[in-house]
Amino acid sequence: MYRYHEGVTHLVQEHYDAIVVGAGPAGSSAALTMAQKGLSVLLLERGKTPGSKVMFGGTIYSRALQEIVPEFWRDAPLERFIVSDSLWLMDVTSAVQMSFTGLDYGRAPFNKFSVLRRNFDPWLAQKAVNAGAELRTSSCVASCVKSGRQVTGVKLATGETIDASVVVLADGVSSTLGRELGMRGTIHPDAVTMYVKEIIQLPPGVIDDRFQLERGEGAIYGMIGYPTSVAVGKGGIWTNRNSLSVVVGTYLDEMIKKRLSPLDLLVRFKQHPLVRRLLAGGKTVGYLSHMIPKGGYKDMPQLYGDGVMIAGDAAVMVSGRHGTDLAMMTGKFAGETAALAKAANDFSRKQLAAYKNKIDNSWFMQDIRAGQVHAGYYSSYPNSDYIISEAANRTAYRFFEESLLSDRERKMYMVQELKNLQPMGKSLMELYQGLMHWRVL
Repeated sequence: MYRYHEGVTHLVQEHYDAIVVGAGPAGSSAALTMAQKGLSVLLLERGKTPGSKVMFGGTIYSRALQEIVPEFWRDAPLERFIVSDSLWLMDVTSAVQMSFTGLDYGRAPFNKFSVLRRNFDPWLAQKAVNAGAELRTSSCVASCVKSGRQVTGVKLATGETIDASVVVLADGVSSTLGRELGMRGTIHPDAVTMYVKEIIQLPPGVIDDRFQLERGEGAIYGMIGYPTSVAVGKGGIWTNRNSLSVVVGTYLDEMIKKRLSPLDLLVRFKQHPLVRRLLAGGKTVGYLSHMIPKGGYKDMPQLYGDGVMIAGDAAVMVSGRHGTDLAMMTGKFAGETAALAKAANDFSRKQLAAYKNKIDNSWFMQDIRAGQVHAGYYSSYPNSDYIISEAANRTAYRFFEESLLSDRERKMYMVQELKNLQPMGKSLMELYQGLMHWRVL
């Protein structure tokens, strides 16, 4: 019988078909898939509980999760089903707002949900345990064990060695194990983003009224321009059941070069007069910080080797706003590939190549490949978000302002303000490039 362990010194069995390192969405999805297919699985998590050492904006996408847990909404610890998405182009005292509300997203199979990882991750890991996997927490994997080129297990920080036919690495953005095996290169600051998050408690009724929601409905506000101002980044607010997740961050290299403090960005973001109104009366109940891979085809590591596969953030599976769903899908693909390898009694690199084939033929890899053309956009136009937001707000202020000017004079005034912002030719080029490459969503 399989059991749940926390920091134990012995295991139920000496050899496993598969060991999964990391009980996040990728790792638990892999463990669940393999356990359902009859493999003996050990799921290792370095935190005291799954979800205790991670954060994300706060969105789970329904379609991907349904592939892992059909009709998950019946018992998953979800916060709110999202019916409204907004993008704010922000300046110091204003915001040009674009939004969509779709009430059809409020019924099964839904579209997406806000969640808190401290609740969601243990639930998904428990699904793997219920299917037959063994979960062991407070277990830090120090290295992979090899016999020749073949990965044959893992070694814990305690010195304990555990054998397995295949190891799935879902150990996050840093993936020290992937780098140790030579499957990932050095992680550079321009390849990751750094985000900070504050959870602010508010009564459900206040959230409903403030965000124009009905019971159970949720909204997401994404914000650019003011939140990080001089750096490429964004802020956001997610509505939870009885709290708000307030997030702000930027690319790590931007933070280093421009000497930005994540805490200062968060404080400044909360002080914006429009944001302050949304948070008014709330009580801070938690802070988190996390690095997230920026994503991109060129940054993807070697996905498989003899006796090993890499999934989730460790595999740089990010495309725009999509990260958690890609983590779950790659975990599922790794689990399916391990089951095929078990049936063939062959865990070699050649056999595990089926994992990359699944990923290469997926819908999200099409988007990741297509995103290659956008890779150099922010390097060439590092102030584009700031300029676009500034121009939009200046123009909106003048457009809606009642004045003693004729329409012709007002239009000329608006054009002159844009010229004062920067040379008009540069603005037109940045607007064109933004339309072609902008990926803020």
